[in-house]
Amino acid sequence: MNWNTNDLSVFVAITESGSITKAAKKIDRPKSTLSRTLAKLEDDLGIRLFDRNTRRLRLTSEGEILLRHSKVILEHVAATNESIAGLKNIPTGKLKVSMPMGFSREIIGGRLTEFSRDYPDVTVQILISPFNINLLTEDIDIAVSVGPIESSELIAHKIFNSRLIWVAAQFYQQSINSGDNVSTLIPHLKFCERRYQRELFLVKKRGGTQAIDMGNLMSVNDPVMLRDIVIRGGGIALMPEIYCLKNLRNGSLIQVFPDIEPVQKASVYALTSSRKLEPKKTSVFINFLKKCTKEYQTI
Repeated sequence: MNWNTNDLSVFVAITESGSITKAAKKIDRPKSTLSRTLAKLEDDLGIRLFDRNTRRLRLTSEGEILLRHSKVILEHVAATNESIAGLKNIPTGKLKVSMPMGFSREIIGGRLTEFSRDYPDVTVQILISPFNINLLTEDIDIAVSVGPIESSELIAHKIFNSRLIWVAAQFYQQSINSGDNVSTLIPHLKFCERRYQRELFLVKKRGGTQAIDMGNLMSVNDPVMLRDIVIRGGGIALMPEIYCLKNLRNGSLIQVFPDIEPVQKASVYALTSSRKLEPKKTSVFINFLKKCTKEYQTI
């Protein structure tokens, strides 16, 4: 059988109106269209729905059975449409989010109670991962990722940019020779975050662009761990400013070599697999991420 709910709605309108002419006026559609729809429905079902031997249409026994079921079906369709419309406007359901450890601990973790209070019908499940999650193969709704973004199949929502700065412990400052030469900086580089561990890391200074070799440094994949290493005297390290603000304010860290500016920035994105079918729960969480990072914005 090849029929659809639109045909059923026409059938019910004709039944309730008592004629095709009255039904056409009621639902504001051409009489010829209703006649064709009714004929098609009868052909699809292989039964006669109306007794046409009288001036007024009269349901056959088969038509009476279809009418009972049609009303139930159309009620369910209407209820389903209302529910789906509600999903578009009212955030609800389970939301799986992956994010890096440092970002979750320093920026988001303590503020999840705010999101829970504002959107009690959304159940957030956080997956902490040191690696970028593949949304196309994993069961994840949003993946918070530090750029650059390589896959064109994903939608990248920019969350924030943070400067990369050179930092050292306050007490370590006496070990640093003043100046803005890269050659002065390099001997103090011992640790770095893994994503910046490369042989040609570009920096800008007054003399132009220059490359620093950080390929052989000891590395960690958590910026918060790297920050703790530096605070304990682990030399100078390149850090996203967002993870150093509190320590710069309390003096446990200081910014050094400000004139040697990394070309790259720490850009964070919320990745989703589709924009067209993005549910409300996804968009409100992305806005929540932007709200949490607003105070840290540098661009």
